[in-house]
Amino acid sequence: MKRLIRIFVIALVSIAMMVPPVEAQSRTTGNRNERSHSTQNSRPNNSGRPSNSSGRPGNNNNGHRPGNNGGNNGHRPGNNNPGRPGNNNNGHRPGNNGHNPGRPGHGGYNPGRPHRPSGDYRPNRPHRPTVIVPPHRPHRPPMRPWSRPVPPPSWRPRPAAPVIASILGITFGTAINMSLDYLINRGYTIDGYGNDAVYLRDVNEMSYYWPDATLYYGAGGLARSEFLYSTSYPDPIRYNSLYTRFNRTYGPPINIVRTGGVLSATWFAPNRGYVTIDYRSQYSLGGELRYFTTLTFGL
Repeated sequence: MKRLIRIFVIALVSIAMMVPPVEAQSRTTGNRNERSHSTQNSRPNNSGRPSNSSGRPGNNNNGHRPGNNGGNNGHRPGNNNPGRPGNNNNGHRPGNNGHNPGRPGHGGYNPGRPHRPSGDYRPNRPHRPTVIVPPHRPHRPPMRPWSRPVPPPSWRPRPAAPVIASILGITFGTAINMSLDYLINRGYTIDGYGNDAVYLRDVNEMSYYWPDATLYYGAGGLARSEFLYSTSYPDPIRYNSLYTRFNRTYGPPINIVRTGGVLSATWFAPNRGYVTIDYRSQYSLGGELRYFTTLTFGL
């Protein structure tokens, strides 16, 4: 009997000693299952991104950069429009406020162009030398003394006769530099000029072609003009035609010369402007005898 009791006690002790390892094993198995479950939850999903809203830790910006909160649509931080950081110019350069690209901070100002001041601004005229001597013109006559014609005290203008105030579109009294600008802009051929004269080539006036023309200047600006035509043979046709036209417009000439192969006549307009035509033969600068017809307007 004692032997049976001893065997029974030993069996109970053995059972008591076997219970803790089983519980420990059960706990260990549970911890492993929890770790395995946590690891599976933290592994990347099918899209390749973590499970925390498909972004970096702590970021709810749908894959955008940190701190954007999804408001920049993938653009740089602090920029509400495509372009450089801190710029609300819709992609334009900084400081341009959406105007044409230029230097930063210039508000669209185009660098390289001269800044024009406000007010009555005129561009600088091109630099020209004071004198350009015309080339040698052998068919021109030598310079001869000239004086302004004066009407007699008894002269009275013809009613409704036109005034003579300008020539080639240039008003008498205009300065020489302004005359040069005008002539250049309108395509006239300038053969040379000085302080008191501008020499032109191939000019049309009074429906005639004149190979040479000269504008003369004084202290008061443009004073008179001279148109020159010459031939190597006698040819008074142009003189006679102009004489008829001016006689019809201004009446009989005030001064008239018809002697020694010289024909000359002068008319005055109501504003005391004058026109003179002259025909004569003389030797040219090249030493050739030529026949010259000269038309002169002045004021």
